Parts: sequence; structure tokens; C-alpha cells
Amino acid sequence: MSDLKEYVVTAKTMADADSIIADMESPDGNLYIPNRIVDITQLREISRNTHFMLSDEEAEQLRNDSRVIAVERPPREMGIEVVHHWSQAGNFEKSATIDTNDKNWGLYRSTSGATLSGWGTDGSFTQSTQTVTTTSSGKNVDVVVVDAHINPNHPEFAINADGTGGSRVNQFNWFSLSSAVGISTTGPYDYSNMSSNHGTHVAGTVAGNTQGWARDANIYNMEFGYAGANAPVNWELYIFDYLRAFHRNKAINPATGRRNPTVTNHSWGYSYNDILLSAISGVTYRGTFTDISALSTAAKKTALESNGVPVPASTYLYRMPYTYAALNADVSDAIADGVIVVAAAGNSYWNSAYSSDQDYNNSIRISGGDYVHSQGSSPAVASGVIVVGNISAQQAEYKNSSSNYGNRVDIWAPGSNIVSSFFDSTAATEFGITLANDPRNSSYKIGSISGTSMASPQVCGSLACLAEQNPNLTASEALAYLIANSKKNQIGSTGSSYGNYQWFGNSNNRYLFYKLERPTSGQTLPRNTFKARPNPASGAVYPRTKIRSWG
Repeated sequence: MSDLKEYVVTAKTMADADSIIADMESPDGNLYIPNRIVDITQLREISRNTHFMLSDEEAEQLRNDSRVIAVERPPREMGIEVVHHWSQAGNFEKSATIDTNDKNWGLYRSTSGATLSGWGTDGSFTQSTQTVTTTSSGKNVDVVVVDAHINPNHPEFAINADGTGGSRVNQFNWFSLSSAVGISTTGPYDYSNMSSNHGTHVAGTVAGNTQGWARDANIYNMEFGYAGANAPVNWELYIFDYLRAFHRNKAINPATGRRNPTVTNHSWGYSYNDILLSAISGVTYRGTFTDISALSTAAKKTALESNGVPVPASTYLYRMPYTYAALNADVSDAIADGVIVVAAAGNSYWNSAYSSDQDYNNSIRISGGDYVHSQGSSPAVASGVIVVGNISAQQAEYKNSSSNYGNRVDIWAPGSNIVSSFFDSTAATEFGITLANDPRNSSYKIGSISGTSMASPQVCGSLACLAEQNPNLTASEALAYLIANSKKNQIGSTGSSYGNYQWFGNSNNRYLFYKLERPTSGQTLPRNTFKARPNPASGAVYPRTKIRSWG
């Protein structure tokens, strides 16, 4: 028997997980279970995933067990990396050059449905003042920004829009839930390593009080790459255990008599690092394999692109997505518990297809092994997640060139040249941009960056506003609402290679739109009557119009 290694075993149900654990702890094996007592390295109380020490041969046998979905090595042991998905009256403009008065153009575009001027062949802009009107602000809703740590003192996160009143950011001790999820930690969750411009920018779009959507929401923050005190190895595998426990165990809000809804944004995901074309010997496209081992690098690029593989660089593939079954199972279970999960599609040009799609099993061959590439990146591709693609800042709005695409992308939102908050002035160097002072306090900065990381929080924030008015909102109802109210076929249909619309495939052409769910005055909240029809394709929502019956 080869050396034992840690494997994550994903069961189909909790009952199956308990049954597998019992078999593993028995000295008597069966057809697929080792004939020994198997060590458990991580027993997780509310997850279908259990971590065992197995040999490679035992893991291969266990995959045949009817109770098992997957048996996987921890992602980082396989070379898989977890990375960010990114590369009022006001001036809602698309320019990358900003001043202190500029605002997130996605707010205006997605509330009015009106287009704005944007860069074209001459790079020019027409700046003007627009007004945004909404009827909700995420009050009594908890938004959890799973990103790097944010700056709680930025004026965007203050209770009042003028930057006063204290912060809405709750530095919650996630490790207070460790016993509930079965994870061993010996101290509090540590926010002291607070240096993320990316996380602060994302949070500002979700819930900032001048650049964001849910301006009265409670803000929580968890770092997907957490490396603070007491951090478990492969921390991101446990994120959704903690989110589920947080959602299940939160106190009743005395103002509403119910637990607050939980809406969470994930602008991160799994991917391989860059893959050299010289290492690729073949490609499978819709069931047909092509040997490209003898081709030159330039010829390989051409062959790969003609077989559904994007090669935006000349010599390597960029950030090929990775789907991790164990994480997907936890995400789906969190959604089943009532958490609404929104995620960025990713910024590496790849297709993200449903399992029923003809491109789902497309792959490349490296050293005799086949690697699928069009199944999307976890956690975004888990069942029930709302996946968001990035709209460019052009006058004619195309998909952003790098945005992942495909029918698994549920909706598209402004994600290019998005103005929001930054942690500090280091963002200028980090992103290679020019910052502006926050108009309320010049010690704090704002600036614009681009990516599906910037598109996803537009949707998360708008859904937090919807959850204020519909506190029983489920993830499936949230998606149905987005589909029913989206602006159809407004994403441009032409463009050059690797620019704009190319590699759009059979993506859903749906543009985020925020619908006023009540008059601007005169209606009491919360509003509990909204339900989307089970099939949102018709665009209709409840309540139904009364139909006269003739007897």
C-alpha cells in the first residue's frame, strides 16, 4: 500500500456521510472500504465532507461506493490556487479617470435601464449628472463579503452617508462557531492583517453608502485566504460551514421579529496557474480528440482556439478554472439552509457550461492526463449559486473581454471601471491607477477597477435590497426575480478577437435591472407578497392579475 494522504470524501447525503464514517472506523472493510480503521483528519459536524487518510489505491476504490460523490485531495495539494476574480445625484460615468464626485455607474445603469457614454475609438467621455432613485436599502439584512479583509473605518461603511454615526461593519468572531461546525480553533478570528484594497472595493459596491446598493445593511467580512491565528489548513474548504452556522444561529432581530436574511458575495474561485502550450499534447472538443503534440506553438494556439480553448496569450493558457466537488456540496447545502450566494464568473476568458451542455466535458491533454476546462470555477458553479459576468465600459456595452461566459453565467452586470472605496493609498500601486480622495475625509480613497469581482457585488447588493422587502426570499426566488426583471438582449453582439463579445458562446443575454418593488412613498415594509413563478422564462411574477370567471 502506498503512503497515506489526506482525502476529502463527499457523500451524497448526511446519512451517507454518517454511514461512511461508521464503515471507515470499523476494522472490517468491504468491497470499497479499506480493511482497517481509517484515521479521520477532520470531522465536520454540519458538512457532508469528511477528511480521511487514504492511500491512492484506497481512494480510487472508494470512488466506486454508491454513497460517494467525490474523493479528492485538498485543492492546494493538487496545485489548485484560490484567487480573486478581478485583473443620489452624482457623476455616474465609465471613465477610468475619476475625481471625488464620481460614482459607481452600475447604480445608474441598473436602476434606470439607460445607457451612459463610455469609451469608444477616440477614448472620449461625456460627463453629466444623473439621479438614482431606489425604494430599498438593505435594512435588516446581513451581507457577508467573503473576500480579503476590509477597512471598517472607511466613510463608505458609516451608518450615515456623511461618514458619521459609527461603522456598519461587524468584525464578527467566526471562530465562536467552531464547535458548532466541528473545527478545532484555539482563539478568536483575527482581523489584524487588514490590508485589502480588493475586499474594501467589493464591500463598497455591495453596501457602501454612496457607491453601493445596500446602504443600510449590516456588513460582515470573512477572508477566503485567511492566514491569521488558528487558521485551519485549506481554510476556504470550511467557509460555508461557518456561513451556515452563522445563518442558523443568528439572534432574532427585535425590530422585525425574525432572523435577518443572509446574502453573501464571493469574488474568488479555484483555478490552475498558467499552463504552457508546449505542455499540451491534445484537445477534446465535443467528444472528438485531436492530437496536437507535433505542432508548433503558433499552430497549437490556432488548433486550441478552433476547439473551444481560449488562448489570449501566445504561449500559455490563462487561469484555467477548476471545479471542486467537496466545496460545491457545502455551497449547495448553505443555499438549502437559506443563504443567498452570489459569485463572480471569473476573468480568464473560459466557458462555464451546465453539465447538460455539449461543451461540459471539453478538455486538454497534458502528460497523458485529460483536464476538463469548461465546467467553471468553484464556488461559483455550485448548484443554486447566482453567477455574474462582467459588462465592459464601452459606449456600446459588450461583455468585458476577459469575463468568463457560457450558459452557467446567470446574469451580467457592470463590472468595468467601477468606482468604489479602497483600503488605503496603496491601491494606486497595486492596481496601477490614480486615486481620488473620498469627499468626506481625504485620508480615505476611492478609485475604479474592473473584473467580474466588481460585477458580482452589484448583484449581491441589489438582492440585499430585495431581501429587505422580501425577508423570506430564497436563492431560487432571487434568481427567478433577476431573470424576470433583467433587460434582455442589451449586450453587444460584435467585437474583435479576445475583445468584447467574442467567446460569448450561448451565454444568457440578461442585463441586471433593479425594479422599484413599491412606490417611492406610502407603503409599509416589509413586503411579503412577492413570489416569482417557478418558471421565470415568461418574465411574469406574482401576484397574478385577477381574471374574471364567466360561469
